[in-house]
Amino acid sequence: MNQLELLSPAGDLKIYKAVVNAGADAVYFGGDLFGARAYAKNFTVDEAKEAIEYGHLHGVKSYLTVNTLLKNPEIEGKLYDYLKAYVENGIDAFIVQDFGVFNFIREYFPDTHVHVSTQASLCTKYGADFFQNLGATRIVTAREISIDEISKIHAKCPELEIESFIHGALCVCYSGQCLMSSILGGRSGNRGRCAQPCRLPYEAFDENGKKLNKKGEYILSPKDFCTIEYLPQMIEAGVTSFKIEGRMKQLEYATGVVSVYRHYIDEYLYKGAKNYSVKEEDIKKLLDFGNRSGFTSLYLTKHNGPDMITFEAPSHTKASETIAEFPEKKIGLSCKVSALLGKEFKVTFTDDKGNVGEATSNIIEAASNRSATKEDIAKAVSGLGNTCFAIDNLNIDYDDGIFLPVSVIKNARRAAIDDLTAKLVGSVEKTILPFEKLKEGSHPSTKPSTFVTATSLEQVRTIAAFDFVQALAVPTYLFKEAREIFTGKLYIYLPAILRDEYASKLELCEAADGVIAASFDELGLLMDMNYPKDKIILDHRLYTFNNRSLKGFLKAGFSRNCIPYELSLKELKHRDNDASQMIIYSRIPMMVTANCTVKNTMGCTKSNKQITMVDRKNENLKVVCNCEYCYNTIYNSKKYMAFDLKDEILGLNPAELRIDFTVEDAKEVSEILQLYNDVFNQNKPFKYLHDFTKGHLKRGVE
Repeated sequence: MNQLELLSPAGDLKIYKAVVNAGADAVYFGGDLFGARAYAKNFTVDEAKEAIEYGHLHGVKSYLTVNTLLKNPEIEGKLYDYLKAYVENGIDAFIVQDFGVFNFIREYFPDTHVHVSTQASLCTKYGADFFQNLGATRIVTAREISIDEISKIHAKCPELEIESFIHGALCVCYSGQCLMSSILGGRSGNRGRCAQPCRLPYEAFDENGKKLNKKGEYILSPKDFCTIEYLPQMIEAGVTSFKIEGRMKQLEYATGVVSVYRHYIDEYLYKGAKNYSVKEEDIKKLLDFGNRSGFTSLYLTKHNGPDMITFEAPSHTKASETIAEFPEKKIGLSCKVSALLGKEFKVTFTDDKGNVGEATSNIIEAASNRSATKEDIAKAVSGLGNTCFAIDNLNIDYDDGIFLPVSVIKNARRAAIDDLTAKLVGSVEKTILPFEKLKEGSHPSTKPSTFVTATSLEQVRTIAAFDFVQALAVPTYLFKEAREIFTGKLYIYLPAILRDEYASKLELCEAADGVIAASFDELGLLMDMNYPKDKIILDHRLYTFNNRSLKGFLKAGFSRNCIPYELSLKELKHRDNDASQMIIYSRIPMMVTANCTVKNTMGCTKSNKQITMVDRKNENLKVVCNCEYCYNTIYNSKKYMAFDLKDEILGLNPAELRIDFTVEDAKEVSEILQLYNDVFNQNKPFKYLHDFTKGHLKRGVE
């Protein structure tokens, strides 16, 4: 078994030091750039340097979150110097989401560890193996997966470290798959600025207009996660790093939660799983540190369920502000002193891991008056009160009648402690390769082809009547019937999320012209199946946000991709779009959730039901069940359409213009395709009387 690690968040330097003394084995924090908590206080580089040194002194590792999506000017302009400063200051690993950033670190800082963030939505052994083969040392699993699913990842990748969340706030959406805050309010979760619209009230209605809110209106608000009772099962499944959520939380929360989990991880290590039990008073302590309508551990054993939703206003309740004191941990040392006549005076300190600090002084001479006693030496060498060290064992080898001033002993003691401190704090010098700015490619002007996706047979029949549609993608279950109707190129659109139980059932018809892969798990599975890479299109969910990500995917063999929703037209001018699809019509998928809002409000029927959520502004959001793969998709109330930006879009030189149909009926499909034909093929003026959105094409995200 790999060494277990209790991983704590820290929002500032004070909290960092406090959680180290409360029992954390590692601490993660954000710097002043590129972190997923942009509104947290975060660390300056100088504060981070002090934190890293303090951690290393106490045998604690430090991880920096660089877990947002980066635009081309950021990744080419600021990232290298930013990361370089942390590598030079001894950071132990970077936590990343962006595939371009992942490859950037592997290229320029090749022996600095990279941990793949939970924002990558990794659910299976296939996604884990994909990143392990590219040099990741650790993955952070999706919060939605079960203990059994974790064990399957570990069985496939036994050398890969697995980090899983054990306590704190949950997102209702698969992390990294949420665009709701971005689309509705302009604050992108993928850029660290989530406004948490999931914590707001929503009314739910069935197709007949019947209200479904029997338990309350906070139907997207999860309770907080607490896994204290499942630690033995998680350990035995292969989790090695146990992650507490909460970089925005206060000191009393961080230290309190760390101390409780520290106790129970040690309980397991000392007593084993058979004698493991959690006291009610410790559950109450965790509740008192903060909770949202109680706790849930549901995902560890079940796919979903209403038990994990608050249904009421999700205020983060907590008890008193009393802070438990955790004095600085003392590092126990063995001390050996050699004070022999005619030889150098020598002091040696050794910690329990074999690290040694030593210092020598002048040759010892015979005393002409009062000689140094063993008690004198012991008292002077033991004065470690202002340090984080304490002497556990003291061995003094000395001769009688020697001249040894107290000042000499103290100076040697200080020098030996300084030597040991430098060895503990100092990190192994890591490789830093010179930076080369990535040049933008040329953008030849070509007429893009038309690519459409559909989710129903009714849509397929309507699409087939428009002969300008060169390619169509449908879910697996529609492929055979669609093949009989549509004569152009036909692709399979893989699910937004792939879980282990469905991976073995995934059938890819050999007659398909290719697939759209929506997740790293699917890329790993396709590679495991030896599926031809040139037939794979990377969906917008794989976030080719910058040219570094495009370059990384191309190096891995994937050349075709779809432009993500959050880039503006201005930003897309600096992106290489020659092999890209660009979505110009859709209902933007704003959330993909394992927890089923339909099941939680009206019960599970396994019949791909749809319901409507109505928000505070009276906008109607469609919630669509995908019962084949057991997840919900929440779509924006407004249609996303960019037909009136024809000239700007064509100026970006995309390979394909893509139209995604999801909840539309045949009439809407026909209307949209006719409008597209008029504008893009017949050069007619754009005329559309209904309300629609252009997403981020004009406004972008910060």
